[in-house]
Amino acid sequence: MNQIETAPVNTVEPPFTIGCRPIPSRYCLAPLAGYTHLAFRRALRELGGLGLATTDLVHATQLVSGSRHSLELVETHPDDRPLSVQIFSGEDEHLVKAAQWLEDHGYSGVDINMGCPMAKVNGQGGGARLMCDTDGAGRLVERVVAAVSIPVTVKMRLGWDRDHIAAPLLARRFEEVGVAAITIHGRTRSQGFQGTVDLDGIAATVAAVNHIPVIGNGDVRTVEDAQRMRQQTGCAAVAIGRGAMLDPWLFRKLRDVEAGREPNAPTPDEQVDFLARHFALMSDQHAERSCVLFRKFAAWYGAKLGIPEDLEQRLRQFESHSEFDGIIAEIRRRHGERRTRVATALVKVPN
Repeated sequence: MNQIETAPVNTVEPPFTIGCRPIPSRYCLAPLAGYTHLAFRRALRELGGLGLATTDLVHATQLVSGSRHSLELVETHPDDRPLSVQIFSGEDEHLVKAAQWLEDHGYSGVDINMGCPMAKVNGQGGGARLMCDTDGAGRLVERVVAAVSIPVTVKMRLGWDRDHIAAPLLARRFEEVGVAAITIHGRTRSQGFQGTVDLDGIAATVAAVNHIPVIGNGDVRTVEDAQRMRQQTGCAAVAIGRGAMLDPWLFRKLRDVEAGREPNAPTPDEQVDFLARHFALMSDQHAERSCVLFRKFAAWYGAKLGIPEDLEQRLRQFESHSEFDGIIAEIRRRHGERRTRVATALVKVPN
């Protein structure tokens, strides 16, 4: 196997806890709208090293009303542990009822979204918009915490923009009302995913709390990125989102490095096997719809999995299970012919 050049760490940290929940790894899967569904979570867990995973964000009202889409987003499996469900809404009562619904249905953790930058979420008063009213956000979270016995966490950004940094103040307030952990994405809402993550901003949020874990998030694509975030911010753990799609083995590599082992890069067979396994798990849940749902992963996977550009393009358009099987066979035969190592999803194109 090809060796990855990185400096191994010779000490293994104990698991951290979120409320009463022990989390087996300090490297967690961040929620990503449209991507962190059950099949992706299970495929990553099978590779090893993943701690807490959080679902795609779920509309609180639709969850309580039992909409098909929301129930699909919270679908889980005995292998999918530990898991938190992320809910969003601009209405306090809707978030309270959704948290109670989750507890009643056996879920072990609820995460409140205060970080989504998307206009359709902010326009409903949810996501990062909640950070604009710090007093209101504090009251909202206090109501949710009081309504359930399972741990409540919050994921947020630094603030709405650079002139309105609210994360340290909110973190302190959330700890006071009983939040079990906070995940902080080191960008403002106005940045979206542009620019670079502000490690100092994450460090300020860490410094604002007394004992609850703060989980850093943003721009973690390598082992070195994760280590740098831990070292420079003092965060208890790291949540990885897009980096997990760019390198599904990242959690395993982090586990190996922290155990003092040199992590091995996946072999060509392992890379193609992962692609096939992810699609198989998606097919188990979504049947024929899995073809359409899987296409968007191709632009993230292509570079890391050594998929030639023309076969990646076919993965973005395939329409049947038999067509997928044919593409997989060709990838195995032509693996490594890819001309660029840059993921298509990261290539900037004119708007």
